[in-house]
Amino acid sequence: MTNINFIANLHDLINQEFSSIGQSPLIGEDFNAFLIKYLNIVRRIPPIITWNIFQSKELVSKSLTPKIKSGLQKFIIKAESGQSLRPHLSKQSDNPEYKDFMFYDWAIIHFHLGTNPDPNQQKFVERTDELLFAIIDSNTAKMWLIDILPHSGAFTNQDLLRIIDDNWGDILVPHTIKGVTGLSYNPSDNDIKRLRQAGINSILQTPSGRVISSIGGGITSNGTSIRIKNGADRIKMKVHHLEQIFIQQRDTFALYFKYSYRKEWNQLKFRLISFNTPLKVEEVTTG
Repeated sequence: MTNINFIANLHDLINQEFSSIGQSPLIGEDFNAFLIKYLNIVRRIPPIITWNIFQSKELVSKSLTPKIKSGLQKFIIKAESGQSLRPHLSKQSDNPEYKDFMFYDWAIIHFHLGTNPDPNQQKFVERTDELLFAIIDSNTAKMWLIDILPHSGAFTNQDLLRIIDDNWGDILVPHTIKGVTGLSYNPSDNDIKRLRQAGINSILQTPSGRVISSIGGGITSNGTSIRIKNGADRIKMKVHHLEQIFIQQRDTFALYFKYSYRKEWNQLKFRLISFNTPLKVEEVTTG
């Protein structure tokens, strides 16, 4: 019988990806949880590409200390020249179980603006209390730098949403609730922190009157990312669907390989080699 097990191949590919980003393979774990942990890391790491940087008017006019100003300038140079931004991330970016509520809720990530390696973990830059908050879109290579704020209280600071609305309202259009002109209750920053911890998603209103749902897709009841969970489900569904195509259209594939490569069906072995769109499969014996 021909060996077709694309889900097992997917598991192997995810383990390979884990190794490539410096993680130990996850062994003996439920595959769904395994895939979610993988996506929880990679979705929070900006890809190494040449970014188009946009700064809010609030950030451009902000008075910064020389150290933070230098850190911001060097960060922008790195982003625009296609260097890795991973050293500027939280040290928790290496933790596949870390729950980044701000990212899950608002799609906002934060960067440290140190200019030298961190003395405790050299692969990161030194930590700064002032953090740069941004939204990124790797599909368009656009990065919107929202503001620099002190660590305390920043992760639920709704003024970040106000800045996005004032500077780049188009970002919020897909998340704007139509037909709603106001809310009887708008959560405070402290309320948002408690709601996130309880796995409850907030509907918020910006000062302009725009009513929005979670930009980042939201948080599940157990505190993980709805968007990441859905992403894992889509990957499994696409791989399973492809496997079914090979099984259901066996005769078509068998005929092709018999006449093109003189291979009988029981001599063939198909293997998933990429789970990114488009999915890719290799027949091992013929390449």
